Amino acid sequence: GSRLPSTSLFVKRLAALPGDRNIRLEEGGGGGDVTIDGQRAAGPDRSLCRDEPLGLIDRLLEDGKGVSIDELKDGEAYVLGDCKAVSVDSRVFGVLPTENIVGRPIARVWPPGRVTFGVKF
Repeated sequence: GSRLPSTSLFVKRLAALPGDRNIRLEEGGGGGDVTIDGQRAAGPDRSLCRDEPLGLIDRLLEDGKGVSIDELKDGEAYVLGDCKAVSVDSRVFGVLPTENIVGRPIARVWPPGRVTFGVKF
């Protein structure tokens, strides 16, 4: 497949892979948790960012393509950002083709209080 232009690259956390089922955004709009087959999506607390006062993420989620997915097919991934109150991720744009996954982060450098090196962040 084709590669995304460098201006379209972003860092997200892989939350679900092919074969994962019943992906749902629970009540609470942008502040709601994503569950996969009834279990909260794995990863850190995603509520570490302040709510965005205009509620733009809630507007995007009204037509979100990833608020309810029955099963991920081969070549599909579901990704989440670390700040659910503001993150544009699979909840909004739906599944990400796995061919568009081009790397793995080696460090988190922002915000300064959450700097982490290695694969566990």
